Amino acid sequence: MRTLTWQRRLAYTTVSLLLVAFIGVPGLALYTGAALPDAAEAMATDAMVQVDASRWLVFRPLPRPPGSTRLGPPGSPTGLIFYPGGGVDPIAYAPLARAIAGAGHPVIIVPVTLRLAFFDVDAASPVFGTFPLIRRWAVGGHSLGGVAASWYARANPDQVSGLILWAAYTDADHSLAAATTPVLSISGTLDGNVTPAKIIAGRLLLPVSTRYISIEGGNHNQFGSYRFQANDGTPTISRTEQQRQVVDATVAFLDTLGAP
Repeated sequence: MRTLTWQRRLAYTTVSLLLVAFIGVPGLALYTGAALPDAAEAMATDAMVQVDASRWLVFRPLPRPPGSTRLGPPGSPTGLIFYPGGGVDPIAYAPLARAIAGAGHPVIIVPVTLRLAFFDVDAASPVFGTFPLIRRWAVGGHSLGGVAASWYARANPDQVSGLILWAAYTDADHSLAAATTPVLSISGTLDGNVTPAKIIAGRLLLPVSTRYISIEGGNHNQFGSYRFQANDGTPTISRTEQQRQVVDATVAFLDTLGAP
């Protein structure tokens, strides 16, 4: 597994500090805010999903109870390591992680330093050895977390079976245009931060085989369950509906990675 050099770590830290300096710590709080109540409710274990928050936020599918009609993925499940968006409480993604796990795919949300994934691009690395029975892994993230996930996927192609971008894209210095890693990009048509124009421009940096899902009426904030986000568009669909579409597309993609 490739690790980041000290020069790259310094570069990532510099970028992160510049971001904090530009927005300000109070600005980051306004930019994203805390998780909504439904996110905390999704942190409870039930008959379908086991939740563990001791090190990471781990959502593990449980064996199907007798008579369950829940469909699992073909073959052995693919796990998802997820990087939160910049400044976002990791718990804000619990409702989506829980739903993905309920469909049969383990999800591990990795908290990052100062809630900025640029500080912890390698956060996925310890996860692999902790769950040796999971043979395939995808990495993904929302917004800045998706950027970090794309960097990690580029540096570790032998470890990563797929990349999932929620309202995110990579940059020219970390182009994946020549990569063979399967990629899923999900965006919202009313996202005021990662706009449709930015998603289109970013296509040149992703593999031509990338699958693009555009959620009509979706915005940036509703990819998670957290409060107001500055500069975002006003959605024309509910948070519940947008997250349902995100989960459905993500599960379908993870299913293909585990297909024979």
